[in-house]
Amino acid sequence: MNLVAWHTARKMSERATLPDLDTLNHEALKALIVAQHAQILSKDEQLASRDEEIERLKLLIAKLRRMQFGRKSEKLDRQIEQLELRLDETCAAATAGASAT
Repeated sequence: MNLVAWHTARKMSERATLPDLDTLNHEALKALIVAQHAQILSKDEQLASRDEEIERLKLLIAKLRRMQFGRKSEKLDRQIEQLELRLDETCAAATAGASAT
């Protein structure tokens, strides 16, 4: 099962386990809202962290390319390739996460 399918299945099961809101008292409703708010903040922090990582990788790739301009270095080529692969994976994860929400 891929990550997106697992996430979707998990979300569906979470929705299925949502308590009957009509039967909850005032305190239980407040607790539910606070818990959901904490989940939203956590997701926002994860997205910000992923966006920062993407930006950092882009800047590092640009720096390595500038270093590479004056000379050909296989080591720099490999570093750039590895960073580009990591950037592509991070961007793909961000796109998959955005389409899942």
